[in-house]
Amino acid sequence: MQIIAGPIIFITLFFLVIFLLCVISIASMVVSLSRQGDERRQMILTQASSQTLYITVALLILTNLEQIIRIFSGNGPSQGMNPFIFLAVISLVYAVCLHHYKKKFGD
Repeated sequence: MQIIAGPIIFITLFFLVIFLLCVISIASMVVSLSRQGDERRQMILTQASSQTLYITVALLILTNLEQIIRIFSGNGPSQGMNPFIFLAVISLVYAVCLHHYKKKFGD
């Protein structure tokens, strides 16, 4: 019993840490969008938001194409997208874009 309990606890803690990082990333995205600032900050947020929108649309198009190909090729039913994972990925993309534009424009 001791041999099995160790890896199970490690795996559980690993996924809990990943889950908490995703929640923190989503919360920081919402907070950064709601904060007001000067024109430069607004420009940085606009650039990061538009870049994230482009990436989100591209990801959705690729996911839809994958589902269409899967349906027509007969490789089983199409699988939906997990909304939490999708939101976590988008918040991470937003965080990377925001960091890039903050570094580029100096905020």
